Amino acid sequence: MRITITTYQTIKARWAQSQRIAGLLLLLIFCVQINVGAQNNAAKAQAKAGYASIGDMVWIDANINGIQEKGEAGVPNVMVTLYDSLLNTIATKYTDAAGRYRFDSILVPSSGDKAFLAGFTNLPPDYAYTILVQDTNLRAVNSKSDPISGKTAMFRLHAGSIVTNIDAGLKSAPGVVFPLTLDQFNGNYAAGVIHLKWTTFTATNMDHFDIERSIDGVNFRKIGTMNALGVNTDSYSFTDLTADRGSSFYRLAMVDEDGNYTYSKAITVSVDFKGISVSVVYPNPFSKRVQVKIDADKSEQVTIRVIDNSGVVVRTQIAKVFPGENNIVIQNVAELPGGVYFLEVIGDHRSMKTKLMKQ
Repeated sequence: MRITITTYQTIKARWAQSQRIAGLLLLLIFCVQINVGAQNNAAKAQAKAGYASIGDMVWIDANINGIQEKGEAGVPNVMVTLYDSLLNTIATKYTDAAGRYRFDSILVPSSGDKAFLAGFTNLPPDYAYTILVQDTNLRAVNSKSDPISGKTAMFRLHAGSIVTNIDAGLKSAPGVVFPLTLDQFNGNYAAGVIHLKWTTFTATNMDHFDIERSIDGVNFRKIGTMNALGVNTDSYSFTDLTADRGSSFYRLAMVDEDGNYTYSKAITVSVDFKGISVSVVYPNPFSKRVQVKIDADKSEQVTIRVIDNSGVVVRTQIAKVFPGENNIVIQNVAELPGGVYFLEVIGDHRSMKTKLMKQ
């Protein structure tokens, strides 16, 4: 059978057209599958989610005992902020005329739980946060907000949680004046330790500073205290001998003679060093036995010295450390007399010294 050129071209064109149609069909099927997959994934994500709620009230703690009691009035128009564990804002509410608030439909995993905290701001003039009561027997009616920051401790919610005791008590505090104003507060890492410095002005009956440190910027603990010098303008410094790798957060609690206090802003100091670091000495105070935890980035030999309060080296010990965490028992300390000592660890690149107390 003879196929003319015209017939051949026609067949070829129809074949090309059919291929294009087939390609379009395949593309359409692919898009539909993607859309169905996305819907399925969304449905699965929704199926994995659950919801929780929290609430309670902000109230006037008339007798300043930190406990919500009958007859103590609620406070309207206080802003309540719900945060996740990284202090990202989830939602905000204002207390109603009775001082009450409620967060519903808080997204949480359907299995397990998730951490949150709440903060209370926009207080009425001449009011401050009341004391924080830790008595677990009174947990349902005690104030949960920190007396300075106004934030609660972290709490965990799971699907179906209905928590109705996240409250905040306020006390009358007319004319409360913060102890002082900081001019500067900064820190830096050098020679194996962290140096903190700050300058003050407009001090009012200032008593002392509590120096606090945190590894997450949320949970702080006191690492030292310094007495105030009693003048309006002066400079202070504090050395943290137990600096760890990574970032540490520092803040000052500034306390006046009447017990009023406020926090400075938190600063961050980053540590990136070679060699060893002493992360903890325990127990401290010690009696018969004490050991030191040393973190090292390589294998090396270290010298450990115990120095008495007059500067005399009373014990010397050589130890081998390896990359990672090393726990080393200090030898022959049981017979040391009671008192203040210093433990010094000397490595290839740096040395560290920390205070010890012998019972």
